Amino acid sequence: MKPTIFFLINSVDIKRGGLTRASLKQASLFAEMGFKTYMITFNFNPDYPLIRHQLYEMNKIHKNVIIRNMYEELEGHRKPLIKSFPKKTKSLVEWTEGYPYDKRGGHNAYRVYKNGAYYKYISLNEHNLVNFIDYFNENRYRTKRVDYDLWGNIKKVSYMDFIHNKPRQLIYYNNKGEAYFTQWNNPETNEVERIILFNKDSTFKKAYINDNVLHKVDWLTEIIDQENKKSIVVSDTRSTDEVLVKLKHPNAAKIWRLHSNHVKAPYKLDSEIADAVQTGFNHIKKFDAAVVLTQEQKQDIMNRTEVAGNLKVIPHYHETNDNMFTSLFGRTKVDQKKAVIVSRLSTLKRIDHAIKAFKIVTEKIPDARLEIWGEGTQTANLKKLIKKLDLQKNVFLKGYTHTPDAVYKKGLFSILTSKSEGFALSVLESMYNQTPVISYSIRYGPTDMINNGKNGLLVKNGDIESLAEKMIYMFKNPDKAQDMGKKASKFVNKYFSKKYYKKCWLDVINSL
Repeated sequence: MKPTIFFLINSVDIKRGGLTRASLKQASLFAEMGFKTYMITFNFNPDYPLIRHQLYEMNKIHKNVIIRNMYEELEGHRKPLIKSFPKKTKSLVEWTEGYPYDKRGGHNAYRVYKNGAYYKYISLNEHNLVNFIDYFNENRYRTKRVDYDLWGNIKKVSYMDFIHNKPRQLIYYNNKGEAYFTQWNNPETNEVERIILFNKDSTFKKAYINDNVLHKVDWLTEIIDQENKKSIVVSDTRSTDEVLVKLKHPNAAKIWRLHSNHVKAPYKLDSEIADAVQTGFNHIKKFDAAVVLTQEQKQDIMNRTEVAGNLKVIPHYHETNDNMFTSLFGRTKVDQKKAVIVSRLSTLKRIDHAIKAFKIVTEKIPDARLEIWGEGTQTANLKKLIKKLDLQKNVFLKGYTHTPDAVYKKGLFSILTSKSEGFALSVLESMYNQTPVISYSIRYGPTDMINNGKNGLLVKNGDIESLAEKMIYMFKNPDKAQDMGKKASKFVNKYFSKKYYKKCWLDVINSL
């Protein structure tokens, strides 16, 4: 009998980066192979019914993967909620209670005034439904925040500390307005002091003192008990590692899966272990298996921990659903003047390096263009940089894309400038789509996939001028770039195939 597979991931959403995409694909493959597969989420998000609906509708996840959420189930729902787009429940006039209001500039939000005093702040989501409402006292201290679901039900009330303007007590409600979960926070340190669970009849169930993990472990234990058979539990995100460490179940084998570099900057062999990785790394010998993405990282970890037997390598794979269409009608026409980046816009990704290098490129090739697809904390800074370098006609921030394959297919080449990666999924995706990559030579991933000068180009880490030179070479030699792209696609289809990925996982599962 096949074991049940549990993938622990703090949250899932529609617009996410490589880790979430890899996790969705990973879970989908197990469902495809006939395993009962769960994605276990621990975050509070009243939008999960719509998120599930959209993930299934957009084919981002296999229809048999079950996405479970702790807050939904503690609230009393026996099955994951799946709903399509909801109807608007109240007008803005109703939400403002007829009091005067003004719109906050640049935000989908309104300030409401009661007899001249600032009364409340209404935040709407992208569908113009109320997301939350903040309430204020006569001294303009925020007294509480009320969070709503997409159907206008109050799901959480956060009572604020006046001095620190942070939650001191959070209460979670079901649709009947009955509390099922209360959390006390220290507003100065943000540490959880107490969690109280309530039964369906509102009687006291259990309290957890100075512990924000054990209630998650207890919920996960109940789920495994319900399956009543052998299970595999995989921690896919570092925020769920402590849950995996504390889980002790006779029917469950535990796998720690690392998607990122395990060290801090400057990302050298002897650099300090990254804070987020500490919990898993310190317990690596206690897991039934620890999975990394590259042989290089496996060796680096072995050099520091002397652990080998339970350390496995399972690289990513990539495929699209349009192979038949592509084979019938040929590849999308490449724009020989366009380079592309698909990435989260964070400081880790160093997109500013690519923009600075592109300034040098445009001095040689004035009509060259760079499209940057993604969202993140650096969006505003990158816009300023583009304007400062007078690149508005050459570099374009295009926002998030749900179809990265289509983006790659139209570019002559793609660019990776990250400080560090666990694998660099974007390199794999680009190469799969016959788009060669110019990448900094970093740990981990690019050197596993890019054969310099044959199926892509490697650049010394952080060398912006050399990065620009490689781009200029590609733009001036589009035939060679496209030839590299064809070789890149053949390479990933041979060494990073779905068949190989499946074999690696089955080997690990069978060994456990």
